[in-house]
Amino acid sequence: MRSFPGRPTAEAIPDVLIVGGGVIGCSIAYHLALGGARAQVLERDYLAAGASGVAAGMLAPQVEAPFDDPFFALTLLGRAEHAPLAAALLDDVGLDVECRTSGILRVAMDEAERVELQRRMRWQTARGLRAEWIEPTELGDREPLLAGVAGRLLAGGLWLPDEGHVRSPRLVQGLATASVKRGARIAEGAWATAFELDGDRVVGVRTPTGVMRAGTFVLAAGVWSGDLARSAGLSLPVGPVKGQIVTLRALNRSPRQVIWSGECYLVPKVDGQVILGATEEDGNYDRRPTLAGMGHLAEAALEFLPLAGGFTVEGMWAGLRPAAPDRYPIVGRAPGRDNLILATAHFRNGVLLGPLTGRWIADFIRGGTLASELAPFGPERFAGASPSQGLEARRADLPGRAE
Repeated sequence: MRSFPGRPTAEAIPDVLIVGGGVIGCSIAYHLALGGARAQVLERDYLAAGASGVAAGMLAPQVEAPFDDPFFALTLLGRAEHAPLAAALLDDVGLDVECRTSGILRVAMDEAERVELQRRMRWQTARGLRAEWIEPTELGDREPLLAGVAGRLLAGGLWLPDEGHVRSPRLVQGLATASVKRGARIAEGAWATAFELDGDRVVGVRTPTGVMRAGTFVLAAGVWSGDLARSAGLSLPVGPVKGQIVTLRALNRSPRQVIWSGECYLVPKVDGQVILGATEEDGNYDRRPTLAGMGHLAEAALEFLPLAGGFTVEGMWAGLRPAAPDRYPIVGRAPGRDNLILATAHFRNGVLLGPLTGRWIADFIRGGTLASELAPFGPERFAGASPSQGLEARRADLPGRAE
């Protein structure tokens, strides 16, 4: 998506300079522009070139949440942000970002999964959320592709009608278009190499074509956030988790809703495309898809949905998810840098949380108060920890959230 070519110029100094042209960076620019601020986005490649461009776009806080905690509450708010935003972007710039509440059917492969999913259903319904158990004999009624052999082999499924998905590249494009319409500037191919400091303040961002200056700076550069943070004297434990997806085409019958097993998911899009994802490869910076990745996803899908074998392969993609050791976002003011704000490490939740993060960061810049819901996810939690420490001990208990 190269709708906004350009590079840093000698135009007026922006109020806020945002490093990173993914869903989070563009959402921040959009909400700042709505409030009349002059925002500038620097993107090293092109908009949505990173994880935002290859994400399946699921809006699915319930599907993998093992318990009710502050992060789950945050993701529910993130999901609620999308439908009003999609309507606003359609009205504003005429772009349908394909936000759909399709529901998700989370299938149980065995009795152990059945017990666990029913436990989750109980606490979620007690919380007032919609969730329904589907017995194996009824799976075919909910999803015809699971009728017959697949339905008999499964132990049931958890139906979550309020989950959905969005077309993530279109969401980034919509946010960027609406931002530019209100005066924001977006420079693609603008490689931010380092922050420049004057005492405790950031005064500029170095690029190959010069130094860009602003009053406030936001670091939303995905997996590259750690490198840039070091130039500002910060140790930010952000690393890549590679994710591969396969794009399919269902020639006869497409899934009615998202179908999710413990190993993969199938997301039907508006145009008939079906996204099969996703691998999870820690520490891998290679964005090229691999045969092993495709094989893993194909095997996982065919295990519970044999009819998927008839889908045709359109393409395969890979992206690098930015992840902190505890797999939670890093959002808040950079320690010791009053005018540098961090909005990164959203792991598999960048699309889900991006619009909400953008609105709250814009509010923070304007008003100086960060939303209380973000308090547990500030950078100060890593003070004195190496990148491999932090809250690493909790990772085994954390959900592998939807993308």
